Amino acid sequence: MDSRKVIQCKKYPITYTLVIKQVKNINMRISPKGEIVVSANPFVPLDKIDEFVSSKVSWIVEHQKKVVEKAQRCLLSDKEIMLFGKQLKIKKSAGRYNYVSYDDKYLYVQLKQDADVEKVITQFLNKLCKDVFMDVATLTCNSLKDYQIPFPEVKIRTMKSRWGSCTPARNTITLNKKLIHYPLEFIEYVVLHEFVHFIQPNHSKAFYNIIENYMPDYKQRMQLIA
Repeated sequence: MDSRKVIQCKKYPITYTLVIKQVKNINMRISPKGEIVVSANPFVPLDKIDEFVSSKVSWIVEHQKKVVEKAQRCLLSDKEIMLFGKQLKIKKSAGRYNYVSYDDKYLYVQLKQDADVEKVITQFLNKLCKDVFMDVATLTCNSLKDYQIPFPEVKIRTMKSRWGSCTPARNTITLNKKLIHYPLEFIEYVVLHEFVHFIQPNHSKAFYNIIENYMPDYKQRMQLIA
């Protein structure tokens, strides 16, 4: 027997995939994409599995960090970049001014003489993050208009272990700059997740009920980077 389901841990905001199969002990591993995969036999109560996962929080954080750091090294190289979940080849050319554009296959980088290509691409990504994240935040806030959430200050920075954070007391949301490398559907989920913290400042069942109400496929979106 081998069945899979995505479960939200009760004690901590940890989502893991549970694989039911004939194994002696509860086993856990971190997939190459950072997904937490737990294996257990069908007779182990879910509460016991939750306790097992909760007891391994430090181990999970440590190993996911290593996976993320390894994956991040592939987000941008001299020849390729991942943008919105697609691997694009970088095409450089000389020009009178610096300019970056992209399509489904290539990131086109036009460079002035002696221009720093890494700096030019970084500036492009910074602007793209600001434009895309603000658009998604605006649409998300509008969709939650029944809750009358004041539009927050949206901050963008590189974060090591989180995709986003919310500080209701300061009316701010912080988003990880590296989100720009992943599918737009995942970015939309992260933004909604942080906005819902203005309504429910926890990861309770009520919190995820609100998310599911506005984004019924949120579990599938969470798996887009798994």
